[in-house]
Amino acid sequence: SANPGAARILRVPLDDYLGLPLDAVPGLQPFGAWVRTQFARFVADGEPTGEGAHWQQPYELQPDTDTPAGGAVRTLVVRGALLPGGDYLLVLDDVSDLISAQRAQAWGEVARRLAHEIKNPLTPIQLSAERLALKLEPRLQGTDLAMLHKSVKTIVDQVEAMKRLVNEFRDYARLPAAQLAPVDLNALLQDIVTLYESSAVPVRLDLDPDCPPVLADAQQVRQVVHNLVQNAQDASATAASQGVITLRTRRSGSGTWVRLSVIDDGPGFAQTILQRAFEPYVTTKAKGTGLGLAVVKKIMDEHGGRVELVNRREGDTIVGAQVSLSFRVANTQHWQQGAPIQG
Repeated sequence: SANPGAARILRVPLDDYLGLPLDAVPGLQPFGAWVRTQFARFVADGEPTGEGAHWQQPYELQPDTDTPAGGAVRTLVVRGALLPGGDYLLVLDDVSDLISAQRAQAWGEVARRLAHEIKNPLTPIQLSAERLALKLEPRLQGTDLAMLHKSVKTIVDQVEAMKRLVNEFRDYARLPAAQLAPVDLNALLQDIVTLYESSAVPVRLDLDPDCPPVLADAQQVRQVVHNLVQNAQDASATAASQGVITLRTRRSGSGTWVRLSVIDDGPGFAQTILQRAFEPYVTTKAKGTGLGLAVVKKIMDEHGGRVELVNRREGDTIVGAQVSLSFRVANTQHWQQGAPIQG
C-alpha cells in the first residue's frame, strides 16, 4: 500500500501496483532492490525493536530514461522500520530542493573567492606582457619578432578569457535580490523579441492573450529570457535544420500561474544535462562555464517560481528542447491603485 505523498515523490501511480513488491513497479526496480537490501541489513543486525527503531539512508533516485521528459536526479531521505506482524514501513522525504540550495550557496562562495583571488593578478600579467613587447620589439626581427608578437597575443587573449570567466562567477555570486512587482509578461516578450529580428535563427511569439500580470522582476526576467534564447540559438546552430525558437505563454488551469516556455528545434538536452542542469559548471559548450542555467534557477527561486527542462519528442525521436518558467499571477489588488505594471 502507499499514500499519495509516496506516489508524488516517486512520480509513479502507485495505486496501479498495489499488492506488488516495490521492485516490481516499472521504473522503480533499482530503488526497490536497494530498499530490500537496507531492510535485510537492518534485520541482520538483530531485528531492532522498540519505539523509534529504524534505519535511515540517503538515496539518489535516477530519472526514468524511457520517459519523454527524462528528468533530474532527485535526492531522497529514506527511513525504514519494522511493524508488528512483520510488515515494513517506508517513509520518503524529497530533499532535492534543500540539496540544490546548499550547492548554490557553496558555489556562490566559490564564485566570490574566484573573483577575489584570480582576477587581481590578471591585469598585472597582461600589462607585463605588453611592456615586454614594447621593450623588446626594437631589438628583435624576423622569426624572433614574430614569436614575440604571437606569445604576447596568446597571453593577452588568455587573460581576457580568464577575466570573462571570473566576471561570470562574480555576477552569479552577486545576483541581486529580485524586486517583485506586477509585470505584463506578454508585453515584455514583445519588447524582447524585437532584438532578434535579424537573428540567423528566427524567434517568434505564441502568446496567450488572457495572461494576467505576473509577480516578477522585469529586469531579471529579461536576463533569463536572453540567456535561454541564446542557449536555444547555440543549440539550433548545431542542428541539421535550424528551425525557429518560440516564446510561448500560457495561463495554468488553476489560474494562479503563468508558464513561459522557450522552445527550439535543436538536438535537445543530453541526459547528463537533464539530470544536473542547474548545477554550476554543467555544460556541453566547449567555451561555456555552465553558469547560464544555474543563474536561471537562482532567479526563479528568488521569484518563488519553477523551472523545468524537457526534450520534445515525436515518437522516439528528439525534435527539440523546451525550458519552461512558471510565475505566480500577481494579485494586483495588493498593489497601489494606479501604479504602473512593468513591461
